Amino acid sequence: MTDTVLPVGGEQTVPGARLSPRDEGRLHYASAAFFLADEALQQIPIAPDPAPGDLLRAALRLAEFADRAVTSAAIAERERGTTWDQIGAAAGTTRQAAHERWHGDVRAWAATGRSDLPAHSPKDSMENAALLDRYYARLFPEQTTAVSSGLDAVRFPGSREYEGSLRARGAALNARLTVLKDQLQELGNAYRLLKETGDHGALANNLTTTADHSQEIASVFRQLAAAEPSLAEEHLHEAQKYEGWAESNGDHAKLYA
Repeated sequence: MTDTVLPVGGEQTVPGARLSPRDEGRLHYASAAFFLADEALQQIPIAPDPAPGDLLRAALRLAEFADRAVTSAAIAERERGTTWDQIGAAAGTTRQAAHERWHGDVRAWAATGRSDLPAHSPKDSMENAALLDRYYARLFPEQTTAVSSGLDAVRFPGSREYEGSLRARGAALNARLTVLKDQLQELGNAYRLLKETGDHGALANNLTTTADHSQEIASVFRQLAAAEPSLAEEHLHEAQKYEGWAESNGDHAKLYA
């Protein structure tokens, strides 16, 4: 067994390597479409005497897969630079409504590595594309690289190394966020216990530290806005939220001082 794989396009990569977030967003949507199509095909055979409600339950399950595809499409649109105004227009709604509906999904996608594959999967992203290629080719034999041929990693050889360097910065910042958020949660737990003691000095120190942590989290989000420009709006939104919490906790701490 070799240590490398040769994906579509002839570019050798280390197993577990990811593509650009733009490409990963496309794969995320293609994968969602694959599962939707597979689920729909399974429902085509007509059972002679299904149990009451089985057909409706199957259709509702199909609707769940369709909803996942819609969410994946919104994520892919953000990764390719589509604005929230444009997403709202495409969805037949307002910018604000679109942001409220999918902002959390986009943030979750960013926080977990911006990849269609799990963070620690040994599988290479181009292998995932090749699997989707083979599935599509079963239905349309004349199109053997329907998925992979549309990826930047194939269309622009060498782009993957550049994207890898950008990913490293984003990954380091997101790892820092995880640590800071865990610490912030611990401070919140400690605050609830301290309130029962009525120790004003300890409460003031806790709130001051909480304010400092919130401000540091906001700073990391602002750095992420520069490191991950396609999601800058999401990161800046989070930065402003934590800055507001930092100010609120700082003011609260003064009440106990």
